[in-house]
Amino acid sequence: MDNGYMILGYTYSDDGDVSNNHGSNDVWMVRIDSLGSLMWEKTLGGSQSDGGASISKITDTTFYILGASLSSDGDISNDRFPNSMDFWVIKIDDTGSIIWDRILGTSHYDTPEKIITTNDGGALALGFAGLNDGDKTEWYGYSDMWMIKLNSHGTTEWEFTLGGSGIDFPNDIIQTSDGGYLVSGSAIVEPGGNLSCNMHDNADAILVKLDSARNIEWQHCYGGSEYDGATRLLELEDGFLFSGYAMSNDGDISGWHGETDIWLVKVDSFGGLIWQKCLGGSKTDMAYKIFKTSGGGYLLVGTSNSNDDDVFGNHSNMGEDDIWIVKVNEHGEIEWQQCVGGLDTEQTYLGVIQKADDNYIIAGMAKYNSYDVQCNIHEGYGGDFWLFNLKDCSNYQPATPQAPTGPDTLCHTTDTTSVYTLAPAAGAWGYTWQLQPEEAGTLAQDSLTATISWNTGYQGEVQISAASYNDCGQSAFSEVKTTFVYTCVGLEEIAANGFGLRVYPNPAKEWVTFEIPGTSPSPSGSPGWLSGGEGFYEASKNFNKPTTIFVYNHTGQLVEKLNLNNQSTQWNASGLPRGLYYYRGEQDGKMVVGKLVLSGE
Repeated sequence: MDNGYMILGYTYSDDGDVSNNHGSNDVWMVRIDSLGSLMWEKTLGGSQSDGGASISKITDTTFYILGASLSSDGDISNDRFPNSMDFWVIKIDDTGSIIWDRILGTSHYDTPEKIITTNDGGALALGFAGLNDGDKTEWYGYSDMWMIKLNSHGTTEWEFTLGGSGIDFPNDIIQTSDGGYLVSGSAIVEPGGNLSCNMHDNADAILVKLDSARNIEWQHCYGGSEYDGATRLLELEDGFLFSGYAMSNDGDISGWHGETDIWLVKVDSFGGLIWQKCLGGSKTDMAYKIFKTSGGGYLLVGTSNSNDDDVFGNHSNMGEDDIWIVKVNEHGEIEWQQCVGGLDTEQTYLGVIQKADDNYIIAGMAKYNSYDVQCNIHEGYGGDFWLFNLKDCSNYQPATPQAPTGPDTLCHTTDTTSVYTLAPAAGAWGYTWQLQPEEAGTLAQDSLTATISWNTGYQGEVQISAASYNDCGQSAFSEVKTTFVYTCVGLEEIAANGFGLRVYPNPAKEWVTFEIPGTSPSPSGSPGWLSGGEGFYEASKNFNKPTTIFVYNHTGQLVEKLNLNNQSTQWNASGLPRGLYYYRGEQDGKMVVGKLVLSGE
């Protein structure tokens, strides 16, 4: 919804954040803003036990709620079967006010599981129910899967039963792209109803595909010799994916870790098994929500009290549950996993939503303030709503920036500060700059720009680089921008201390001459600097001193080192890429730097 989230659950409380409890436990709705701050809360119910099971968005301002109710008073209207558990379907607005409500069920105990908003704006409620009175016309035995369709005004359009003479429990329903429905559950399929499949033993996971008129198109059982089930459903382009639970290690199931594993199964468009994976550890692991991620693969959210095999990082003591998040690739192989929680039990059921940028808002229950649970728990209660935000960063790492741009050489005597800039990097929220060596100056950064104030007296090569960052972390640092920093002095000092270097031709095509000028008169008749199109040179009597020439490419990589033991040397640069280079000459503790262009002409 716009500007926040709606959370559904149940509460026994009538203090703290909870107000106006009707008696026993109530349906509890909580509206928070996008930062998690409470906007309003509301309890719905009667004098007996009521609770919320599932919520489905209709528009930004309306929602369907599916709950269970034992009450016949308070907010409940027209309960035909007092003192029996029924489906309670409620349509509310974005202030939590009831638009209409319906009690649906039989004279037996009926348990709701899921509600969805159908393509026509109506509501489809799913659960299990016994008997064939009240709103239910068929009964195949013991416990059936039961669905009932309402229009947007709460009027019953149809109801439908799936089952046999055994025990059949539904867990999820989706409306498929062809307008039909897919139902998942766990079943002990026995003759006497409309369910029939090749059972393995005990209870199997079951999928039933219906067309838009509720005709069964296909049904399949999956499992092994123990108790297995299918919980959440996801439609894919080439079939379906279901998450479930496995207690078996035979039949369709392999790779079982112990007790109860999350069981992830991909089937084709007709229910044929393509692949299966067991995820978990030696204890009980369950998945309650599954999502397709933007970069491919799937994210599962559930609980675990394991801390071995696929599960590590469980925070709880004495085998309590952590919320467990698992990212798998398109073949079910784990890419990463994370346990979220504290020392006590943390759980989640259907309270997970996926946002467009692979952010997940997870609503669960927490009892103790520790580790990841950092909120004000209302101690003395059975547990609080706990809400947190988690992001799948697999496809959101910030890109490494390109090398900064800035001066190639500078004299810090005249250029006391220099500015370097970056091109924006994909996915970046900001940038971290780096100057090496640090003693060269002081760096002040402002996102895509960095200003360096040079330290007087520093001479040499400096390297400037940057990394980008966002909420998923920091990139590698960019390639470095190399700048040669030197101290330039006045004419008289140069004339007295004398180190001159001629570099020609510049630009050059193949051969470059580095030359220390010999004794020759300056235009004034005394030693000094002479300038011309080929570079700068100085008349000097020190041309026979050992001189070293270093040549660097534009990234600061050394490409040539030349020793001048005579007045000049020639360097063959024909094998190097054309472009800008830098040279540095060193003689008797003095240095001269400059640019050299290799051209193709």
